[in-house]
Amino acid sequence: MRGKWRYLTIALLWSLCLGGCASVDRLTNILYPTQTPWKDSSRPLVTTTATATRSATAQRPTTTPVRTSTAIRGEPTKTPSIPPTPRISPSPEPAPDEQQSLVFAHDGNIYRGDYFGQQPTEIASVPRLEAWDFAQGRLAIAQEGHLDIIDFNRGKLHSAEIEEEIIYAHVLWSGSGRNLLHAAIVDDETAPTFGRSVDLRAFGCDGKAFGKMRIKDVNGVNLLHYDDVSGQVLLIPFGGDPSFTKADYYNLESGERRRTIPIRGEGEVAVSPDGRYLLTEWLSDQGGAQLLLYHLSTEAEEARPRTWEHPSDSHSVSHIWSPNGEYVAYLLQDGTTFAESSKGLGLWVLDVASMQAKKVMEEAALSSTVVGWTPDGDYIVAYHRGTEGDSYFYMIRPHGGDRRLLTVPPQGEILGWMTPPEEPVAEKVVIDPWQGRFEDVEGEAEAMAQVVAEFVAANADTDTETLSRDLRAHLEKAGWSADVMEPHVKRLADQIFVAQLPPFSIYVLDSGEAHFVGNGHLVLDARLEGDDLGVILGTKDQGYIQPTYTLLHRQADGPWAPLWTPQGRRDWVATDGEIQFVGSGLGRLRVRGSSFGLAGEENQIFVECRECPHRWLTATWRRTDGAYERESDLPSDASLPQIFWEMTERRPYALLHECLRRLRQGLPADELVASPQVANQVRTLGLLKEGVRLMAEEETKEGVRFSDVEGKATFYASIQDERLLRVERVVE
Repeated sequence: MRGKWRYLTIALLWSLCLGGCASVDRLTNILYPTQTPWKDSSRPLVTTTATATRSATAQRPTTTPVRTSTAIRGEPTKTPSIPPTPRISPSPEPAPDEQQSLVFAHDGNIYRGDYFGQQPTEIASVPRLEAWDFAQGRLAIAQEGHLDIIDFNRGKLHSAEIEEEIIYAHVLWSGSGRNLLHAAIVDDETAPTFGRSVDLRAFGCDGKAFGKMRIKDVNGVNLLHYDDVSGQVLLIPFGGDPSFTKADYYNLESGERRRTIPIRGEGEVAVSPDGRYLLTEWLSDQGGAQLLLYHLSTEAEEARPRTWEHPSDSHSVSHIWSPNGEYVAYLLQDGTTFAESSKGLGLWVLDVASMQAKKVMEEAALSSTVVGWTPDGDYIVAYHRGTEGDSYFYMIRPHGGDRRLLTVPPQGEILGWMTPPEEPVAEKVVIDPWQGRFEDVEGEAEAMAQVVAEFVAANADTDTETLSRDLRAHLEKAGWSADVMEPHVKRLADQIFVAQLPPFSIYVLDSGEAHFVGNGHLVLDARLEGDDLGVILGTKDQGYIQPTYTLLHRQADGPWAPLWTPQGRRDWVATDGEIQFVGSGLGRLRVRGSSFGLAGEENQIFVECRECPHRWLTATWRRTDGAYERESDLPSDASLPQIFWEMTERRPYALLHECLRRLRQGLPADELVASPQVANQVRTLGLLKEGVRLMAEEETKEGVRFSDVEGKATFYASIQDERLLRVERVVE
């Protein structure tokens, strides 16, 4: 990838892949000023060398940016102002080629300035640049199975989808800058050793694919050079050893390995812009580090490399070729490996013709890096990371003069230089900055909820209908299925939302943070009152919505936590029903539900099915401090049947049910019957016998048709003025 990761040794990359996230986080914090560490400890080795500077004859701008693209993982939809950076006045030198414009990324946006990056104009909005390459005004971005190519010369965006599950992908522009190489690590069950292979694909600058091959059974590759004229790719395959002994040429069209170049190295590999020379670093048998320069021509492939011995007890990092291939800029550090380093020993330049190196300037910071060279080769571009926030980009002449600071923000990322288009581009290019983030958390519900919270916070000014629609589109493209209900959000305040998210969860989204509420398919209603939030959520079950309620409170340290739920309250009945707020605020709730599924009723007479008539129970719940209590006129020691009857709506089936319940238990039922003879009718029909179970079949305003569960007899109960008028057997 273009950026800081290129300056790590391959041995370090390998140890990170094998050592897990803890190693990644620890070393990243040491090395890079704004790096967001890898989350996947098994991230594969698909790397590119420091070969962003191309041949001067191709007239393409050089670029080898200093930081990995994850340094710009800020809110991707913001368009920040560019803070000023102090300048050092240049000493008298020949004027640079100011026909070239510096292009850099910052906080999810791409800017084009003058030769030194001043007076920047925003030209694109992009997602985080995890794997990318920039050449001749074109930026290629790879994320999972997505490939985007932005042509800043024309203000055009070309995209391609790769229908294959990719572990990690990378891109590299060809030497001509006209075509692109896409490399992807994939799982491969036929790979006997590593279980992985690398797929190489060629794309035109219009995003159209025209070539593909697979390198079998490797853990990763280091892409060195892509010659689109001959169709050859130069790379180093990696297995289980961080050091390497060869580089291979492959024909992209046939997939054949054409040549193998015997080399040795352990760390970075840098190929000259014209593809003629390859530079590695090697720890000699005497314990000193040295640079090895290999000539890649056919005649010289067996020749011994030319060498440059570093000063005793030192090694180099961040090797960048000049555009004309005559020099290599690098940083020297003490110790023979990075793990032994305690300080930087300066910025150096190697003269390839003489294989002699000289120090350009002092640079003591270990995490500083070389960015690249300007297109004319007049300046080396580097990044200094200070220990107390004094981090900045700077340019310096190869001989050490005319040093100046750049106005590029320290948290930014230099992409390279380009020739400004002759005609102004009408509109900036915008790539959705969120899709890759949604795809990164596929299958991880909590992580997905957090991405949703950040997405909603960044788009809080959007109306909720549009916000819900865009959210659904992102989740669908990322592979999340919309279970029973489609994901949606409900706004409660400027930065507070309630959202239903897959697979089956309700969250509070507050200022970019997600707080779990409970399981559910949809948000039926929600109210915010100070630091309290009431959420009525629903679960869809066989065509019925089962509502429930949660009262949450915002803790002093920020998170929302449940304060009260009706769990354990048998008098809370909402089955197949509804829950509503009463009046303003969270003070009162109206809860209505059916008797279907009521458990624990004493001396149950009627068996209720889902499609049968039911009793409907309604109650008002009033909040007292942090809990709700049902409003009731009953004494505190009332039985559960008494409580249910107080809540029951006086309908024919409910009246019949209560009358038979009381009569069977020998309780008074005078207010439920029209005359004393009704009790005799019920008793004569055998409806009060212990063990008899009945089922209601039909309910009307005038009465209830019901039968015994064995189907031996059918009865009809007539109801008038909320009293049982008579009960008789129905003759079929």
